[in-house]
Amino acid sequence: MEDQIEEMELKAVNMRRTFTLRNNVARQVAVNFMPSRQIPYGTLRLRRTASESNVLLEAAGDEVDKQAEIIVREMEQQQKLMEDNPLSEELRREALRDLPQGLTMKRNVRAKLSASVSLRSKHRPISMRKRLKYRISFAWKKGRDRISELVFSLELWYEAIRHVEGHFGSAVGSYFQFLRWLFALDLVLCTLLLCLVVAPQIVHDGRTRNPNETTSLSVLDFVSGKGGLENSLLFYGYYHSGDIAASGLTYNMPFAYFFTMLCLYFLFFAVLCYRTAYSYRRNFIEISGGLSNVYATKVFCGWDFGIVSQTAAALNASSIYNEFKELLGEQNKKRVTKSFLTKLWQCSANVAVTALVLGFILGLEYGLWLLLGLKTEMQYWEVYVSLTVTLIVAVCPLIFNLVVRLEYYKPRTAFYVTLARTGLLDVGTLTLILLYWARSGEDCWETSMGQEAYRLVILDASISLFLLPLVEFARGLVYKLNPNTSPPEFSIAYNSLTLIYNQAVLWYGMLFSPLLAVAVTLKFLLLFYVKRECALRACQPARKVWRAAQTQTVLYMLVTLSLFINLFVVGSQFMSASSRCGPFVDYDTVYSVVGEGVLQLSRRPGLQATLAFATRPGVIAFLLLALCVCVHYTRARARAQRAMVGVLRRMLVLQARDKDFLLAAIDKVSNGEWLYSPKGEQSGDSHTWRYLQEVRKPSNAGYHLEPRRLHPFQQPQRHRPSGDGDTDSSFSWQGSGEELQPSRWS
Repeated sequence: MEDQIEEMELKAVNMRRTFTLRNNVARQVAVNFMPSRQIPYGTLRLRRTASESNVLLEAAGDEVDKQAEIIVREMEQQQKLMEDNPLSEELRREALRDLPQGLTMKRNVRAKLSASVSLRSKHRPISMRKRLKYRISFAWKKGRDRISELVFSLELWYEAIRHVEGHFGSAVGSYFQFLRWLFALDLVLCTLLLCLVVAPQIVHDGRTRNPNETTSLSVLDFVSGKGGLENSLLFYGYYHSGDIAASGLTYNMPFAYFFTMLCLYFLFFAVLCYRTAYSYRRNFIEISGGLSNVYATKVFCGWDFGIVSQTAAALNASSIYNEFKELLGEQNKKRVTKSFLTKLWQCSANVAVTALVLGFILGLEYGLWLLLGLKTEMQYWEVYVSLTVTLIVAVCPLIFNLVVRLEYYKPRTAFYVTLARTGLLDVGTLTLILLYWARSGEDCWETSMGQEAYRLVILDASISLFLLPLVEFARGLVYKLNPNTSPPEFSIAYNSLTLIYNQAVLWYGMLFSPLLAVAVTLKFLLLFYVKRECALRACQPARKVWRAAQTQTVLYMLVTLSLFINLFVVGSQFMSASSRCGPFVDYDTVYSVVGEGVLQLSRRPGLQATLAFATRPGVIAFLLLALCVCVHYTRARARAQRAMVGVLRRMLVLQARDKDFLLAAIDKVSNGEWLYSPKGEQSGDSHTWRYLQEVRKPSNAGYHLEPRRLHPFQQPQRHRPSGDGDTDSSFSWQGSGEELQPSRWS
């Protein structure tokens, strides 16, 4: 009796052991048939983690320690996680929190990690200096997060822009966001100019000016910048050329004027370059591989949960609806196959129209040069010249918008072409005006250039703030009275070009009229409210809705390009010229402020020789060559990273297919379908099947099934003969009771 009981216990143990081995082999079989394991090549990640994955798959359900050791071994490769400091401890907590495992596994991993960290650090306590350093860094991080939250909560015109986006979509909203960003930029600019340049001059005027002196100012003087405004804080020629003494302190006005302008130009050029690069990377590079799950992201992640009112919720829903229209409009474009002759005709038409537009721009610039050089006795002749320039800048974008319809461009490409042509006209006109006044031979041509920029801003403000809104409201009223007429649409291209033109005028005139930044800032402030009311009350949403995520990048590029051209022109015309008025009247050239005033090169021949050597063409050519090498290296590195991104994308796709595969296998097992035969799902001629038959040898290839010992409650399974007996495709476990035995290799 005892022998029978012992034999039954041994049979039960053998049955459990056989069942465990059979499950392990079945699990390995399923893993070997995952889509990622059937590709004819292996990635770096698959090769690196193949052995550890096999260990995980062969582990039993209760062998948590082995899995925890593998996870700890992976985490030990991250040096920042294994340091004995509060920051690393916080990183370890975040890593454990993000670990897709159960609570028991996380506790086991945390215990092993703590032991490993203690062993590495050898129980060295943290010094007082490090502890103070960590506390300061944590306090700084918390303070920075709170400040960023406060700034985000106080975001300027947030509700107004969201209101516009709810009615017109993200394209019109991008215009108002661009206007807000330029307003903030100019607000910082005018604040620095007022503090560092204008305020010291006001202090000097309070000490030297006669209090009984009065100036008369008429309306035409206010528009032209002449009369009482010519000799005022508004223009370059009024500023003092020596030291300003106040309360025992001296303030060198030439140094302040030169270095303030120089630092502001380069500072804002760096800001614009960073902003343009950030926007380009976000809107062009990051989406170059194609957006995935855009619609799901818009549906589940596009809602603003900070909305509390019903009206705001309706606006947000309308904004999301417009974004879907933009996305679907791009997706549903009809792609028509064009013949070679059709493509040749379209390309020829585009080139011919572009040549005509460039000739038209050159003709306008030549006529403007002749108009500037025309001498007449008419009073306030400069006002008529500035008015002509303003009308050209206001009318030409409309002409370009009509001309681009004759070309064969896509809607977004036509928009970019119109922006580029109008930007070329604006920058070319301002450069021509600056060159004319620099070569005019007047005693104080800098003040004349400042007056020209001031007139352009004032006249353009009268058109943008008064004339165009009246026209739009009139068209809106006519449309309400007669719906058969075409409603006024909010033109993103035209309004954006107005902003770019005003900002370009500021770049060109800021050096010659410091208070011009205040005028442009006030104009942008008024323009926001005027354009918002025009859009909401007079204009209608555009009939063609298109996504404008990349529009702001192009606008930033145009603003940056205008500043770059301005720096080149001003550096070549103003810095090397002798000034007969203003703060640099005591110096031979403007850049002598640095050479003679700051560095005093006449007293330091060694420094003068060094600077002369550094500015030689050979040294500059070497620096340019080094810059080209750096650009080539960066470009090659970007290509390598792009290739790696492609590999990672494919790996993500394979992981998704693996999950679908395993879920399907689990579903079959749960339904009682124990037989898994991937050979029936794949044809014998497929690449994957040939690869499995001829190349891949799974981990159970060293075993074969022997039907010698069968359990009394199981029936032998008939196997279909196969050409290769040790492949995974010939394995089946439906009711199988065979034992796995090591095969005898001959």
